[in-house]
Amino acid sequence: MALAPGCGSGSKSEQTLVIAVNASFSKTPYVADTIANGARLAAGELQRNGVLAIGGTAYRLEVKRFDTAGSPVTAVGNVRRAVAQDAVAILDEGTGVNASWQTANDAKIPIGIVYQGGVDLVDVDKRSNVFRIAPTDHGIAFRLAEYLVPKGLKIALLHDDSGYGQEGEKALATAFSRNPEAVTARITLPSGATDLSPQLLAARRSGATAVLVWAQAPVIAKALIAARTSGWDVPFYTPPAGADPLVRQELADHPEWVDGLTFASGRLTAEQGTTPFYAFAAKYRNAFGLESVGVQTSAGAQVVQPPEYAMYAYDFVNVLAAALQSAGGADDREKVLSALHEVTIRGANGDERGFNQNSHEGVVDDDVYFARFENMTYRPVRDDPLSSTLPVISQIQPRS
Repeated sequence: MALAPGCGSGSKSEQTLVIAVNASFSKTPYVADTIANGARLAAGELQRNGVLAIGGTAYRLEVKRFDTAGSPVTAVGNVRRAVAQDAVAILDEGTGVNASWQTANDAKIPIGIVYQGGVDLVDVDKRSNVFRIAPTDHGIAFRLAEYLVPKGLKIALLHDDSGYGQEGEKALATAFSRNPEAVTARITLPSGATDLSPQLLAARRSGATAVLVWAQAPVIAKALIAARTSGWDVPFYTPPAGADPLVRQELADHPEWVDGLTFASGRLTAEQGTTPFYAFAAKYRNAFGLESVGVQTSAGAQVVQPPEYAMYAYDFVNVLAAALQSAGGADDREKVLSALHEVTIRGANGDERGFNQNSHEGVVDDDVYFARFENMTYRPVRDDPLSSTLPVISQIQPRS
């Protein structure tokens, strides 16, 4: 949807609209920073001459960061603060949404989840103000099951005790319910533990020939270290958190331990090819610089991270702007919420993004692919029909 290019001579007033980013900036900075940067990039593009003009009002979009520190209690408090600041929307990593959505809903403020995929987080009927542009746990878990079970693997299902891990465990339980014989163990990993050797030993003794770890990045790294230091060279599979730079940073002294790690995530490119995503990545790079992973390939090349979760945040802000335009501004918050069901935009990777009365999900479950690490970079696997059709996204910093 095209937006007015500036406030113009007919503007009657100017307002500041706060877009709150509620994420764990101190505990999982990669996810939080990319969400905030994606929102900032979209807000900057929408504001011609410094403002977004809708009707007779000029709006200045201000992206504010609220650190959850991984705590659901803090996340709820942050939403209360965002409501007190009359935020027009909350971009949320997902922590604490089960408790915070009602506070936002009472103020008619939409929450856009752009990372966690928990099935219970989004409910069209019960949580009409909660939307998501990110892969769902349901889609990722079922894709993992259909990918792994035919391989004849005996799989230990591990999850951490965070909300992210607990939601993932529920999705995995459903996905593997038709093939219980493929699961050798279900083990909880304590997020605060410094050594996960006892849990990985239990997984090994269960007869597992593969480990699926649904956990936040620090726990995935500790699980991989525990397995490899004991000499267990079992294949590891993860949800999107496996691609977090922190995993590779923690294993920088043993890059060979990362080789073979396979994660499932939402595909970065659409049917239109790589052009839309590369154009978005170039804009992101120009605005914020290359996102260095902090590790090198064996040839000494610096590894950089594609802006995956920035893309989802960027898309949600653009959907929100289209809804504001459709509602004629931000004054009637009920009207803005309703308009979110009616607008569609072309997303950063070329996919259409939008919601309707029957679905508040902006990424379809079929768009999940698998990628495998080798030499500190990843590429789509070749033994999955969807993944094998996808291009390799460059992750090497160009030499100056």
